[in-house]
Amino acid sequence: MMEKTSKYGGNYMTSFLSRSPIRIKLLIYFVPILVSSVVLTGLFSYLSAVKQLEKNAYYLLNDTVEQTGTFLEDKFLTIFEQLVLIENNNSFRNILGNTSQAVDQQRYDDIINLQKQFEESYQNHFQMIDSIFVTFNNGRSFNLQKDFVPRHVGINLKEWIAYYARSGNTTGYYWLNQHVDHVFETVETRRVVSLFKIIGNPQSEVNGVALINMRESYILNILRNVKVSPNGVLALISPDGVMYSKPLAGEYAISDSIIHNIQQSAEAQGSLQEYSTDNKPMMIRYTTLSLNQWKLAAIVPESDILSNASQIKSITFSIVLLILVVFSVVATLFASSLTNPIRFLSKQVKSVIQGNLNVSFRLKEQNEIGVLANGLESLVDSVQQLLQKVKDEQEHKRQIELLALQSQIQPHFLYNTMGSIKHLIDLGEKEKASTMVSALTHFFRIGISKGREVISIQEELEHVRNYLLIQNIRYSKDFEFEIEVEESILHLPIMKLTLQPIVENAIYHGIKNKAGRGIIRITGARQGDVALLQVFDDGAGMDGERLQQITDSIQSPTVKGVPVTFGLRNVHLRLALQFGCSYGLELESQEGEYTIVKVSIPYTSRGTHDHV
Repeated sequence: MMEKTSKYGGNYMTSFLSRSPIRIKLLIYFVPILVSSVVLTGLFSYLSAVKQLEKNAYYLLNDTVEQTGTFLEDKFLTIFEQLVLIENNNSFRNILGNTSQAVDQQRYDDIINLQKQFEESYQNHFQMIDSIFVTFNNGRSFNLQKDFVPRHVGINLKEWIAYYARSGNTTGYYWLNQHVDHVFETVETRRVVSLFKIIGNPQSEVNGVALINMRESYILNILRNVKVSPNGVLALISPDGVMYSKPLAGEYAISDSIIHNIQQSAEAQGSLQEYSTDNKPMMIRYTTLSLNQWKLAAIVPESDILSNASQIKSITFSIVLLILVVFSVVATLFASSLTNPIRFLSKQVKSVIQGNLNVSFRLKEQNEIGVLANGLESLVDSVQQLLQKVKDEQEHKRQIELLALQSQIQPHFLYNTMGSIKHLIDLGEKEKASTMVSALTHFFRIGISKGREVISIQEELEHVRNYLLIQNIRYSKDFEFEIEVEESILHLPIMKLTLQPIVENAIYHGIKNKAGRGIIRITGARQGDVALLQVFDDGAGMDGERLQQITDSIQSPTVKGVPVTFGLRNVHLRLALQFGCSYGLELESQEGEYTIVKVSIPYTSRGTHDHV
């Protein structure tokens, strides 16, 4: 039974290979060997690179923590030295011991000298120092602050000395991590890092406190300028709190017990492998600042340390894939010479299906494939001839519709203009009527334009300028007009009598329905591949329903009853017929405020006659 299965299986494989293209055979023979070789090589390369990457990351993390710790300790030492200078100042000692304070001159000199010491320390290190405060049990206190006006300055000296005396600190120097400043109370809460010296003890006859506040922002900037990893942070850990360079993301937050263990560690340097509150593996590297025994710790998710491993994996995978692709291409080249003619015909047929008839099916083949190619070539030629005939008929129809639409606009305009001139004559305004007739002459000279139906924007603007001059004479108290069009579009072609119907609507339906004097502004500019002309009026405007009604009437391909706005609809249809349906008119309006009619035409660097 096993022998039959093997026999039939072998026959099936042989039959399959005999029917398969050479390209498939090459892949079946060589791809498994290639894949196994490349995958094994890539796997060993990846594992080796990840191991070295992890080693380098730990080394860099340790180096970063050590260097940052050294830098921070240098800054803390600078502040410590300033506190020692104040403490050892003779005037400080005189005031503390009440020595020679009965003499006014000596007392004043001590105050001035102490303030000079404050000023010198602040000026030399103003970026770090926030404020300085000194107080004695003889009731005298001194302070310096530059950036704020405190509401209250001072401490309860007895409570301070009693509280910190219990800490067992024999040096008398104390460091406080970031905290709200209660020595200098201000309207806005301020956070500082403090160093102070307690002089004496609760039983001493003479005691006091000397304090320097450091700017929290200065220390934070040092920590933030060190980039340990995308999600990692630096933490400055002290017995009284922790200062993070930035908040740890929720999934990488660590518990207070881990922070406590780091702070309590007797080792000056060390590393910890811990887990976040969301059970994410974390790498912690810390060092100790010898000056105040604070710990500086870098807390980094292990996923950040090994983040580049995914890039190595991607690169390795890409190389493997590239080799496979190259090999596949080489293997398929042997079969391509046989399949190229059929693939070529298939490609050209797909182009025809997608609507591209400018393709060729010519082949050098003289066999059956050549006959098929010649037949397809003849078929496409016949289709192209038929489509060209339909296109010519449509173009002829478009020209007839264009002429019909223009013949509808000109009588409409002439009727309104002659009515205006008659009205002026009836009023006895002969000089204005003469000026209007002159403007009308220029208007019709451009309007006739030697029979051309497409003129330049410059000519169209001159045309509408004469129209506005005529109307402005008649309605001189009703409106003003401005024309501002970029020179770069003046050469562009536009349908004659495009702007005049729009301006007419602006006057009769906008300005005349508004109380007071109005303005009509014509502007034009290039916007990419489109030239945009805009006719603005600050007349009555229209509500949203009316605006939508007019827009629908303008853009409707057929007239249903009487159009809402005959002139604008004709202008829009003429532009669409001449330049295409993506061009024409667009309206924008706000009731009681304004109306804008936008005219869009294609931008071209060629002249007007290209579109006539």
